[in-house]
Amino acid sequence: RYLRMAMRSRRDAWDDEEESHGLLGGRQMYDEGSNVGQDLIRRREQVKDISREITDVQEIFHDFASMVKEQGVHINDIESNILDTKEKTEEALKEVVMASDYTRRKRNALCYTLLFFLLITLGIGLFVYELSDNN
Repeated sequence: RYLRMAMRSRRDAWDDEEESHGLLGGRQMYDEGSNVGQDLIRRREQVKDISREITDVQEIFHDFASMVKEQGVHINDIESNILDTKEKTEEALKEVVMASDYTRRKRNALCYTLLFFLLITLGIGLFVYELSDNN
């Protein structure tokens, strides 16, 4: 934006300087009604128009460059977020696998414990039955 203001002030200074120095013969000479003077006035206006259009195009390119730069930052942020998500997903998968193994081992330990107590109870039951049968 600073560049745009500088370009406009340069363009305005050029116009003021051209008028104060009477470049291209000055407007006083053009007022005589000659075709050459009118052609020069027309050409001067065309040059000013072209200059303004070039400045506008330059501003557009500057704005475009700024937008591309801003989008580059956003793209880098998106890429960083994707990589973080990938890492966290891999970590989560490892934790799910560990939790699954833990659950399986816990279930097996519970089954073995129940089987052990069932065998102990069965053994005690047979021992009591034998003792009561012998008496």
